[in-house]
Amino acid sequence: MHPVLADAVFPFAGQIAAVTRDEAQRPPDGDPGRWCGQAVVEHLILDFHRSRDELQAHLKSRDSPSRQASPLQWILKIQTCLFAWMPDGLPTPPGLRPGRFIPQDGAGLASRLTEAAEQLDAALIQCRILFGMRPCGYHPMYGPLRVEEWRVYHAAHCRSHQRQFQEAIDAARRQRVAAS
Repeated sequence: MHPVLADAVFPFAGQIAAVTRDEAQRPPDGDPGRWCGQAVVEHLILDFHRSRDELQAHLKSRDSPSRQASPLQWILKIQTCLFAWMPDGLPTPPGLRPGRFIPQDGAGLASRLTEAAEQLDAALIQCRILFGMRPCGYHPMYGPLRVEEWRVYHAAHCRSHQRQFQEAIDAARRQRVAAS
């Protein structure tokens, strides 16, 4: 896996692997409206898969995206892809909201997250060969992205949810101790 993505995914996967199944399932403060640790990971896996599918469609058609980024997309792209920073609290698009899932422990979740990241990275490697420095896919929020921009986006996205995941796990552990 490319170092930009690996530097975000592997440390997070290590953090996830240390979590029990029970800890991964408890939403913070018992609030079913907030994501539990597994929901955070499921969201990232959905996003890796959505991006991989977008890239594979462009690989299949051999067409670089021709749509231009809007001014807002340019601002967001600079913020995320240049400064590797994402704001907290943005609404999640419906297709990336985790639905029902089979409860898993941290080791299973970490394995699935890493596998999804590796599949995305494989598509990005193919995009580099075919598209070079041209955009290789279109992100709904950032517009057309080049290979490096996809990697930085996913690394920043992964890191932003790493904090959310840890907060959910810390809350689950506090709930468990309080219940004892």
